[in-house]
Amino acid sequence: MKKILIVLLFMFQIACTSVDKSIYIKDKQALQKPIRIAVLTFVDAPKYPGSGISIADALTNELVRISHWDLVERSQIEKILKEKSLDMTGLTDSQLTDIGKLAKTDYIIVGSVSDYYYDRQFFIVPKTKIAFNARIINTQTGSIVGTLRYNRETNKNAWCGCFLLGWYYLPMLILSDQNINTDVSKAARDVVKAIERDVNLKKGCCIL
Repeated sequence: MKKILIVLLFMFQIACTSVDKSIYIKDKQALQKPIRIAVLTFVDAPKYPGSGISIADALTNELVRISHWDLVERSQIEKILKEKSLDMTGLTDSQLTDIGKLAKTDYIIVGSVSDYYYDRQFFIVPKTKIAFNARIINTQTGSIVGTLRYNRETNKNAWCGCFLLGWYYLPMLILSDQNINTDVSKAARDVVKAIERDVNLKKGCCIL
């Protein structure tokens, strides 16, 4: 019976969430030191205006937990863009590097959102899909020191849960308060934890 329950729980987790991520940090030693870093507004997903700022805000909220990383307020970057009559869309890495220098940041994180979707299939099953890519750029050298790729999809195989766990699984879906913001926060938290592991930050000295 115990083994059956474990299998059912595993299938329930599969039914709920599917995550595919890749985080690569090249300059790990540099990121272990006190730095100033800014997360710029991501490029919106097609047909989903505001998705870029949603992802950027969520990442900023999680990155601020790293005590020796000084998060630069994005409004400082936006002020510089406004003064130079520039827009984030279409900027080259060289231009982004120059803007980062003017804002006195050591690194900037830029990216784009490819999926940002939430709906309830058949008015019952909440379904979320979030996908984004990002780059960490050294503003002094203009080089890319890290890349992020993240894809999160919930209830991709919800029918498995209904089949294996019985019809009492449906009320769980109907009453679920899951929404896009909840999954965006979870995605950001997952990415930042992966960065911490890849950079080998010691939680005792570095994480609030």
